[in-house]
Amino acid sequence: MVTESEVKGDTFQNVSYVELAIIVAMIAVTLASVAVLRHVLKTTGRSFDNDPALAEQFRRDALYHMPQEVMAPDEA
Repeated sequence: MVTESEVKGDTFQNVSYVELAIIVAMIAVTLASVAVLRHVLKTTGRSFDNDPALAEQFRRDALYHMPQEVMAPDEA
C-alpha cells in the first residue's frame, strides 16, 4: 500500500531542471503581467483635466532648461 508521504515525495522528484526552469519562468511572466496590468488599470483615465496633481507634476518636471531636446532630440 502506498502512503501519502510517498506520493507527495514522488511528485516533484520526477521534475527535470528544464521543466522547473519553465515553471519558474511562467510564474515570473505571470507576476510581471499582473504588475503591468495593475499599473495600466491604475493610470487609465488620468489626464491633466481630471488630475490636477498630475498637471502640477508635469509642470514641475518639464524640461524647461532644454527646449531644443524636447523639440528635436538627439538621434544618438
